[in-house]
Formats: sequence, C-alpha cells, structure tokens
Amino acid sequence: MSIKRRQRQDIGKGGGMTGGRANLRTLAEHLGLSISTVSRALKNGPEVRPETIERVKQAAAQFGYVPNIGGIHLRTGRTLKVCSILYAPEVGDYGEPGFLAQVEGMSNGLEKAGYNLIVLAQTGHQAPLESVRKVYDQRLADAIVFSRTTPMDERARFCLEKEFPFVSFGRTELQTPHAFVDHDDESAVFDAVVQMARGGHRRIVLLNPPGGLTYVGLRLRGYQRALAEVGLPWTESMVYQGDLSVRATREAVKQLLVREPSTTAFVCGNQMSIVGTLEALLENGMDTQRDGLSVVGFGGMPFLTLSEQRVTYYYQPQVRVGTILANHLTALLNGHPAETLQTVLPYVRIDDLRVFRTHHGFDPAKLPQQS
Repeated sequence: MSIKRRQRQDIGKGGGMTGGRANLRTLAEHLGLSISTVSRALKNGPEVRPETIERVKQAAAQFGYVPNIGGIHLRTGRTLKVCSILYAPEVGDYGEPGFLAQVEGMSNGLEKAGYNLIVLAQTGHQAPLESVRKVYDQRLADAIVFSRTTPMDERARFCLEKEFPFVSFGRTELQTPHAFVDHDDESAVFDAVVQMARGGHRRIVLLNPPGGLTYVGLRLRGYQRALAEVGLPWTESMVYQGDLSVRATREAVKQLLVREPSTTAFVCGNQMSIVGTLEALLENGMDTQRDGLSVVGFGGMPFLTLSEQRVTYYYQPQVRVGTILANHLTALLNGHPAETLQTVLPYVRIDDLRVFRTHHGFDPAKLPQQS
C-alpha cells in the first residue's frame, strides 16, 4: 500500500471524512492543531505563523480538502463569494475591455483568500440600486463591488445603512467613510491641459461622458484648475458632455470644429472617443503631426492605435485595479476599518502611443508615474 493511500486512510479514521475527502476536523487532528487554527491558516490569517499556514495548506492539498460551502453558509450565513456589478451598456456599447482585466485581478486576489468572484450584470433599464439590493436581499455574496459612483451614491448609502461590506470603484462625497479604489482623474486632466498649454495650445477641448458621476466632476475640476494655472480663459463651449462612442464623438468633434475652428487640442474621456476624435480630424483633412494638433486620452488597457496619428495616453492597468480591490475586500471582510482602505491611483502617462508598435516587450506599467 502506498504511503499517500495509507495517509488518506489514517486521516479517515479520525472521523468526519465525507466522500473520501478531508474536512477541518480531520485536518486539525492530523496536524495536531485546533480547528480554529486550521480554519484561520487556510484564510491566511495574520495571527497564524507563516510556517503553520504553509503546513496546513500542504496538508489540505495532500488530502484534497475542499471547503463545504453549504455547511459554512448554514453555520455562519457566509457564502464565501464576492459580487462585482457589471454595467452592461458600458461594455456592450463602447467595447470597453478593461472590466475583464479588472475581473481577472479581483478573481486572482480573492481566490488566495478563499473567496470566489461572481459577476452580476446591470442592464441599461435597471436602476443602479436594484442590482445591489438584489445581492443583499438574496444573500448572493458576502460583499460587493460597484463602479460609476456619484457624489451622493445611493448604493453606498444603502450598504452603509445595512452594514453590508462593499468597496466602490470610484469615490463619493458621503460623510461616512467607506472603502474605495479610484483613479486620480483630476490630477491627470490637470497634467494633460498644463502640458498642452505649455506646448502652445490655447483652445483645448474636454470630452466628458454624461451623467453626474464623481469622476466626471473631478475631470472638469482638473480642467478648470489647469486653465487657471496657465492663464487661459474658461469657456463653457469648449466642454462636450455626452455619448463617447466612436460615432457620437466623431460627429461631436466635427460640429465643434465648425463652431470653434481655432481648436487645436482634445482631452478624450475614453479609448473610443480617441478613435472618434481622430476620425473627425482625418475627415476634416487634418493631421496631428503636420498641423501640430494634440490628442490625449484615458483608458485601462494597453491601447494599440492603428493610426499614424500621435496620441498621448493616460493609462491605468485594470488588472492592478482589480488586485487592489480584492485586497481591500479581503481586509474589509477581516475587520479592517473602511477608512484605512481608500486608494487613489495615479495614471501612467504614455507620451506617444505609437511606441507600442515600435518597441516590442514595452510595458507601460513600468513607466514612471505622473507627479
């Protein structure tokens, strides 16, 4: 008889074997530890010594230990799941791939802590609170992640009132502290506009998405601060707020060039609006290189432009965002105060997107971050 098979039989003699698989009790008896120590070790509890964690995990892998999720739920009410809300129109209409990279980062991070990630789609006709309330009422998960936050976000207020753990991707202006991860949109737009102005541009357009989202207001504030910094006048007509799909942006920029023909610089809100802006310029017979135009955009994925036009790109790796979201969620579920779990990430500025095509192995995440 093999040693491994004998070990499996020995552990079975300790009682509690179900279907030939070990449980917490049999692992604890085999290792000479308490059940609570084994449980905490499997969740990387900070109170457990690293060598004990390693020993417990080796035994769990050796004997095929798998948590009994149904039993855990019955005993504690916990699901060992975290839910991320997917705003479906953003992915469907704009082809925004960043969410999938964010899911990858979250899933990998949560898996190490013993949690599974589920994704719930919010359709265009659903109110934002509807999906969050569904997760809470049906006990689908132990915590939730949502994006597209507003200053007085009703989902954050709901979770705070119900004491339901959550981490928002985006900030609010609520007085009660809550956990969040966000991009530093205000600083990025400020940096972009100041750089453009120092390069000689005097008519700079800001293309912002619609709605009262918090980051939209932060970008506008960064834009206005930058104009004041470089001594340029604030002109409301130089701010477009609306649909940022390729088609809508193309038409909006073409109309803007008729209305404001002296415009020479564009701050685009997302990857699709970069494409739409470039198409509008080309249809108007304009060239970023030849005519000294400046186009700046934002995005969460390494963006390979197929155009020879020059684009400056403010990049935030969404895998990194997902990893930090997972870390905050795990810490929150382990009892860490929400006010210690608030992260604002600076963008990486890529001065010319064409480097993606001329430098193999280029890793924008390793570029120096903006100040």
